[in-house]
Amino acid sequence: MKRVLIVDDSKFWRLVVSDIVRKIEKDVETILAENGMEGLQKALKQRPDYFIIDYNMPDFSGIYLSVVLRECEMFRNSGIAILTGSSDTVNQFWAERSGANVFIDKGKKEEIESSLKAFLKQPYRSDKGCELEEIGNVFQIVENRLKREMLEKEILSYLRFTRDERYVVSLLGILFRYFSGFSAFRVLLLSTSEGRVYSLGKPAKKELLRGYLLSKMERPISPSFWSFHGVFSEEGVPSENSYHFVVKDGNSELGVILFEDVENQYLLNLALRNSTSSLSVLFRNLNDFRDYMVASETDSLTQLLNKRVIMKFLEESLRNKRKIAVAMLDIDDFKRINDTFGHPTGDEVLRVIGGMMREIVSAGKVGRYGGEEFMIVFETDDHDLVENTMNRIMKEVRNFDWKKIFSVEKRVTLSGGVAFSRENSSPAELVEEADRKLYEAKRSGKDRFVI
Repeated sequence: MKRVLIVDDSKFWRLVVSDIVRKIEKDVETILAENGMEGLQKALKQRPDYFIIDYNMPDFSGIYLSVVLRECEMFRNSGIAILTGSSDTVNQFWAERSGANVFIDKGKKEEIESSLKAFLKQPYRSDKGCELEEIGNVFQIVENRLKREMLEKEILSYLRFTRDERYVVSLLGILFRYFSGFSAFRVLLLSTSEGRVYSLGKPAKKELLRGYLLSKMERPISPSFWSFHGVFSEEGVPSENSYHFVVKDGNSELGVILFEDVENQYLLNLALRNSTSSLSVLFRNLNDFRDYMVASETDSLTQLLNKRVIMKFLEESLRNKRKIAVAMLDIDDFKRINDTFGHPTGDEVLRVIGGMMREIVSAGKVGRYGGEEFMIVFETDDHDLVENTMNRIMKEVRNFDWKKIFSVEKRVTLSGGVAFSRENSSPAELVEEADRKLYEAKRSGKDRFVI
């Protein structure tokens, strides 16, 4: 049996609507209330599946009551229709945003009947098994909704900083500290092009943290590559006293937020649940923007920065008077690799070496300059750091098990040249100097670099 609550301050309209409902539905129970407060009390006690509410009532409006009902878990899936007289100045937009399913004009009885018939055919149901908790007064319920909307609005305001993802993550950390203290704040953002791990607070080991965050997801996608931002160490592990929240868009998992050593888990959990929708929008936007930027800024084969972007970074570094170093590296005898093993194998060699450089270079950016040539712009003029990094790259390439790629024993090496910036150095001068040293290394026997 369907249970319908009719709320209207007019006895005439309560009876009219009740008669229409019984005419449409033979097996129905109608409950009548003459104002919003009585309607709420009867709703909590008898849990109707359908609400037919007058808009204009003396205590509070139908829109107000609709908002209150939707804040109650038991009525999230109930049906709500708002009736309005022709003289009422209420916009359908506000009726729908209040949580109402239907907005019906009282103008003509035939139209009311047809609209209510369609409304009552829908399989709306209240949750009869939901425990009746202490929900407080009407104003407290609406206040809770306003708090949620303020929280959602705050998070959505971060969309204007989409280009600076790290700043957005820091803003989220600051926001959630209003609800609970914690020792560390970690965020995993996962898109098809790149997985990003952010670590704020106490340090953690990169691979352990990434694995821990991924373990909180049911079906994580596999990105083309990973990047890590924030504070990391060689030994730090996630705290056992941690709380995580998976951000989803429907069935799609967008990322994970992790808090460690949480002081007030109840308030933090409440804040996260109240911001589910806005976090979903924010994470989806960040992931989509990251995919777009990767597509426009990276080389599709190696996933390194493309020539345009690495040169732009070099130009900006010099314009900002930073002390830098530029390295040009070239795969030795790469034409012979393509001619002997084919271009698909050559492409795989480029991918492997690009991945090595991306992992090894921490103080700078790596790009594919063209063909088999790579460029590194070191954000330092520390000769020892640059030299150690170059040595490590050469060693990793030299010692890699290339039999996995070629199916035969094969040695692959690099040659490189490094130029350090001086006062008033231009991008062209640095690239030309590094290139000249690269070919000096080639002439000296390859598998080496010249500074």
